[in-house]
Amino acid sequence: FSAMVTAVILLIAKFSGPKLAGAIGGLPIVFAISYILITQQNRNAARSFLVGGVYGALAGIFFSILLIWLNAQFPKYFWVNFGAAYLLCFFFAFGLAWYTSK
Repeated sequence: FSAMVTAVILLIAKFSGPKLAGAIGGLPIVFAISYILITQQNRNAARSFLVGGVYGALAGIFFSILLIWLNAQFPKYFWVNFGAAYLLCFFFAFGLAWYTSK
């Protein structure tokens, strides 16, 4: 199933552009999985998964803004910038999940 979803997203990216493919590949997948969990009468897992997906989306926005800023400040170190932004993005999402679970 995952391979089919990836193939559809790549086809959309090829014919419609990466912006639409990113929108289809990101948060809507979280909503689809949450819907499946709800229909299986597993509402608690669905809610947690949906909240986690929203945190992931926020972390993705944080990653993009941070990477743009780092690349503007340090253009020669784009791979280091990518690694730093990715690491900070992970800690941002982890921190949101940890802070709100208390």
